[in-house]
Amino acid sequence: MKPTSIRPARSWGHVTYSLRNRNFRRYMLGQGLSQAGLWMQQTAEMWLILEITGSGAALGLYALLRNGPVLLLGAPAGVLSDRYDRRKLLILTQSLHALCATTLAASLWIEAPSLTLIYAVVLAQGIVNAVDNPLRRAFVRDLVTDDELSNAVSLKSTVGTVTRTVGPAIAGLVIAGWGVNWCFTVNALSYAAVLIGLIRIEPDLLRPAKLLPRGPGQVRAGFRYAWGTVNVRTLLLLAAVVGVFGWSWQVLVPAYAADTFQGSAALYGLMLSSVGIGSLLGALAMAREGRIGTRYLSWATAALALALAGAALSTTVPLAFISLALIGATGTVVIIGTQSLLQLTIDDSMSGRILAIFSVAFTGSKPVGGVIGGTLIDLSGPRLAFGVSALAIGATSLWLRIMRKALQPA
Repeated sequence: MKPTSIRPARSWGHVTYSLRNRNFRRYMLGQGLSQAGLWMQQTAEMWLILEITGSGAALGLYALLRNGPVLLLGAPAGVLSDRYDRRKLLILTQSLHALCATTLAASLWIEAPSLTLIYAVVLAQGIVNAVDNPLRRAFVRDLVTDDELSNAVSLKSTVGTVTRTVGPAIAGLVIAGWGVNWCFTVNALSYAAVLIGLIRIEPDLLRPAKLLPRGPGQVRAGFRYAWGTVNVRTLLLLAAVVGVFGWSWQVLVPAYAADTFQGSAALYGLMLSSVGIGSLLGALAMAREGRIGTRYLSWATAALALALAGAALSTTVPLAFISLALIGATGTVVIIGTQSLLQLTIDDSMSGRILAIFSVAFTGSKPVGGVIGGTLIDLSGPRLAFGVSALAIGATSLWLRIMRKALQPA
C-alpha cells in the first residue's frame, strides 16, 4: 500500500510548487475563469428560487437536482474515466456544460424566470457533472507527478475557493444593480476559457495512461477495492459525512441571510464570500503545510464542528461572518486532506473509479444534506440546521480519532 502521509518541506515557497508544470498552469487558468462564472450562476439560481418560492424545501430540491445525479451515476462514470482519454472526455463534458448555461441565459433574456426551466437545466448539468466531477479530479493526477500531486490538489481547491469568494460577491452586486440575467450570461461566456485551456494542453507531457479495457464487473471491482481497503473505506466515509453535514451551508446560507438576519441579496453574497475567504485561507495553509495525516484530519474535523456550532449560536452579523469563514477554512482542510491521502493511497489502475466513488461520497451526498437542511429550515430555521450539522460532524471527529491506528501505514 502507498503511504498515507505526505511530508515535503513546509514553506510558503511550496505553495506554488505544482505551477511549474506548464500543463497544470494552463488547466488551472481555464478552470479558474470558468468556475468564477459558475459560482455567479449558482448564486443567482438560489436567490431566484428563493424569490419565486420563499421555501427552504425548494432550495433543498435545487441541491438534489444539481448534485443528485452524481450520487446515482458517479460510480459507473468512473469506469469512463479509466477507459477513455480524459482530456478529450473533459472537452466533451465542458462543451455540454456550456450548452446548458447558454440555453438558460438565452431563455431568461427572452421571458420571465421559469422555475421549471431552472430546475430542468440544473438537472441536465447535474447529469453531465456526474461524469465531469470525478473526471476533473482524476485529470489532475494525469497532469502532475506524485511529488506535485498534494500541492496540485491544494492549489485546485485554492482556485475553487478564490472563485467561490469572488463569484458570489460579484453576483450579489450584479443582482442588486442589473438583475440575475447577467450572472447567467457571464457564466455561459466563461466556458470558452476552460475549453481553450484544455485544447492547449500538451498530451505528450501527461502521465502515461493505462486505459481500462472493456470487461464485465468493473464497477463492482471498484466498490470491492474501496470497501476492502481500510484506508480507502474510512476516507470515503469521512467524505460522505462531511458532504452531508459540513457542506449543508450551501443550502442554509440563503435563508440564514434572508430570514435569520433579515438581509438582502448583497448580504447573501457577502456571507457566501465569507465562506470563500475562509476556504481560501484553509487551502493556502494546506498548500504550505506539506504534511497531511489522520491526526491532522481528526483535529480539523473537530474544528469544523465548532465552526458550525458558532453559526448556530451567532446573534450578530459580524459573528456570523466569522463562523462562516471558519466553516470554509476547516471544511476545506478536511476535504483537501481526505482527497490527497486518497489519491496517494489508491492503485493507479483504480484511480478513476475510486475518485468517482469519492465524488459520489462527497458531492453526491450534498443533496441529502440539502434535503435535511431545507426540512430543518422549514421546521425551525437555519440555526437548528447548523446545530444538527455541528453534532453530526463532532461525532465524526470522535470516530476518526478511534480509527487513527487502523489508518497508519503498514
